[in-house]
Amino acid sequence: MSTALEITDELKTFEEVARELANAQFDSEQYRRVLEMPLTRERAQKYTLQKAHWNLNRRDCWAFAQALAPIDVKRLIWEHELDELAGNDERGVEAHYLLQMRQSELIGLKPEDFTNEAMADGTRTCLYAYIHLVKDSPWLKSVAACAALEVSNSADYVDGGGMSYRMGKRFEEDLGIPFEKQVNAVEHHEVDVAHGNLLMDVARRHADTPGKLDLLMEGLNDSWALDRVWKGQLAEMMAALPGPE
Repeated sequence: MSTALEITDELKTFEEVARELANAQFDSEQYRRVLEMPLTRERAQKYTLQKAHWNLNRRDCWAFAQALAPIDVKRLIWEHELDELAGNDERGVEAHYLLQMRQSELIGLKPEDFTNEAMADGTRTCLYAYIHLVKDSPWLKSVAACAALEVSNSADYVDGGGMSYRMGKRFEEDLGIPFEKQVNAVEHHEVDVAHGNLLMDVARRHADTPGKLDLLMEGLNDSWALDRVWKGQLAEMMAALPGPE
C-alpha cells in the first residue's frame, strides 16, 4: 500500500507528464499540418463543419464517462457539461454549440450548413473510436480520455495556448477575423483553463494507488493518439480544397 507522501509525489509526477504530453501534441506532424496550413474561407468552413460533428461527439463521450463514474465525479462532469450544453447565464454566454454556429457566420456559414454537412469517413471512424474508448473502459480511463482534450486545449497546461486559441489566431491572420470577434474561440480560451482542471480534481480524489494513476495515463495516451489521427484527417480534408500548401 502506498503512503500518502508517496501518492502525493506520484500525483505530482503524473501532472508533469500530462503537461509534457499535452504540449507534445502540438509538435506532432498532424497538429502542425492543421495549424500551419494556409487558410482559405473554404478550408475554414470544412474545418468548422467537420469539427461540429466532433463537438457533438464530445457530448456523447462525456455522457458515457459520467454514467460510469462515481457520484462525486458525475457532479464534476455535470458542472463541466452545463457550460457546453446550456451556457452560463451569469456570464451571459449561450451553449457552446450555438456559439460556434454564431461565430461561423463570419466565414459565411448558416445554421442549415451544420445540418447538411455529411460526416466524412475519416471523421466517422475517429468518432466511433472515441465512443468505444470511453464506453468500454474502466471509469478512470474513460474520464481521463475525455479530460485529455480539455487539458490540451488549456492555456494552463499548454505553452502558447490550446487549439481553440491557436486556430482563432489563424483565422485572424489568414482571414482577417479579429480574435475578439470569434465568440466561441474566446469562450473556450477562457473556460478550458477551468475545464482542464477536472483531470487533476479526479486524480486527487480517486487515484490513490499507482494502478489507478496508470489507468488515468492510459486514458490520456489513448485519447491523444486518436486526436492526432483526427487532426490528420482534418488536414487531409482541408488540403483537398483549392489553396496554397
